[in-house]
Amino acid sequence: MHFLRVMGTAAVLTSAAAMADAASCTTIGPGNSGSFVSLDNAISAACFGGNDTNQINASFSLFGKTGWMLADKNDDSAVGSPITFTATGPINGDDGGDWGVVDWAGRTTGDVVITLKPGHGFGAFLVDTDYFSGTWLATKGLSHASIYYRGVTPVPLPAGGILLLSALAGLGFARYRRT
Repeated sequence: MHFLRVMGTAAVLTSAAAMADAASCTTIGPGNSGSFVSLDNAISAACFGGNDTNQINASFSLFGKTGWMLADKNDDSAVGSPITFTATGPINGDDGGDWGVVDWAGRTTGDVVITLKPGHGFGAFLVDTDYFSGTWLATKGLSHASIYYRGVTPVPLPAGGILLLSALAGLGFARYRRT
């Protein structure tokens, strides 16, 4: 019965012409603990074993990019996050439903990831920021969902210092040439 519900939801996702494509993958877990996960309005998916909040950080590579920061998690009350889930979900324990965000905070497609963690693994979805909501599904109940974004990568202090010294030297040389 559960399989039929998932397949029916998948058919609805693929027939929705007004939304971007759904991306999907199967999570990695010990034994038979993997789960099929899907999120519409996503441009790419990648599945992993383990817990996203224990693994994804600034040095973790997702879709060939690093610099990821946690913006929101649907089972905590993050204050001051630039991107947050709406009250519509995702809802923990469910195996499908709606997702929505309040605002992308100026982020563009390729800089925001939504993760779904059912069972012993998680699916990461590169989100199309032309959309603020959609649907999701999994073959196991959801533990949690998170939003990650790529922050501005600061110039390391030693490189910034060299740039500053070069600029000052250039200004000093220009003044010397003028006199």
